[in-house]
Amino acid sequence: MLGLAIAVPAYLGGDYSFKPVFYALVILPTLLLLPFGKVSLREIYGSAAVIFLLVIPLLYWSASNLWSTQPENFLPFLRRSLVLFLFVVAVAHAVLRLGPEFRNYLDLALVLVAIGAAIHLGSLLFMDARGPQWRLGDGTVFRRSLHASHYFGCFASYGLVRCYQQASFRAAMPYLISALLCAGFVFSTESRGTIGSLLMIALLVSGLWYRRYSHAVVILLLVGLGTYASYDALVERGMSYRMEIWQQTWLIVRDNFWGGIGLGTPLNIDYGGSELAPHAHNLYLDLQARSGVIGLLLFLPVVVLAASRCFTPGKDEQVYLAMLLFFLLCMLTDVHKPINSPSAVFVIFWLPLAALLVTISVRSVTKKTGSGDTTHSAGQQEQSR
Repeated sequence: MLGLAIAVPAYLGGDYSFKPVFYALVILPTLLLLPFGKVSLREIYGSAAVIFLLVIPLLYWSASNLWSTQPENFLPFLRRSLVLFLFVVAVAHAVLRLGPEFRNYLDLALVLVAIGAAIHLGSLLFMDARGPQWRLGDGTVFRRSLHASHYFGCFASYGLVRCYQQASFRAAMPYLISALLCAGFVFSTESRGTIGSLLMIALLVSGLWYRRYSHAVVILLLVGLGTYASYDALVERGMSYRMEIWQQTWLIVRDNFWGGIGLGTPLNIDYGGSELAPHAHNLYLDLQARSGVIGLLLFLPVVVLAASRCFTPGKDEQVYLAMLLFFLLCMLTDVHKPINSPSAVFVIFWLPLAALLVTISVRSVTKKTGSGDTTHSAGQQEQSR
């Protein structure tokens, strides 16, 4: 159900919300199973207590609305935080019980998402661009092409790692095709930040994790050729007002350094464009502007965790780490609030974060107990002792 809920947004078009999908396939089953002990909070706490520390930033970011100009935003964000934490609990429970087999469900989601990417790419053959600024992904469930590229880029990162993890080229082919389809969607959106982040992940996986230096050289050559071929378009688009937006956001940060202006308060930055920018186009700067330096500091441990694991990840960590790193990189040039209604952010940030935290925790426990099998749950480890 979790894999299906993750994959469904790839097929949805128009102004449809996939909020009901998440509630029906993830949140509702979790709520029903919690009282019956099928989703054991005690078991999660025993093996990955760090999961429960995520409550601290969620509560603080929600509470930042209390001292904002729009305190009525507190309760809606608190409800969203509850839904988000239930999603994290569902992911943590699945990873804890299934171990590496949890990737089988993500493999299914990858295939379904890749089919969705193929459908979207194929639609380019049968429709005209709706205006000079229109890009693939606009008008879909993701609302904007940029948000769609985050979603598909996350799965492209996942598929790339799974491709390298296979023992033979034949076994790797389904993952390679899926990753290329998702990557093709990302490139079709012309989102330079997301494309750059995906290329960074490809270089990291090829050149550092698996030492396939010939692959890394090919990637760099393709980037060079692509940059040369599209140089005029890149120069014409410039920096897309990023520097002006960041400068104006810093003034808001300076005036609201400690507490911010509230997570639900739009920034409305006048940057010299035709519209006001509702956010800072940078997750880290945006978080500091909305929730103050304390809110940013509550987020930075995630960055430190990803940075500390990116050089020597275990095989069972690589897929989740690649997805998480992709989010942290592409959010340097755009933002999607960490707390929101069920959305693509649930997949591209909170799912790999929860899975990575559980995987690292279980791995450390098995090291202490001397067991090499990371597929055991906390209860199974207790019995083995």
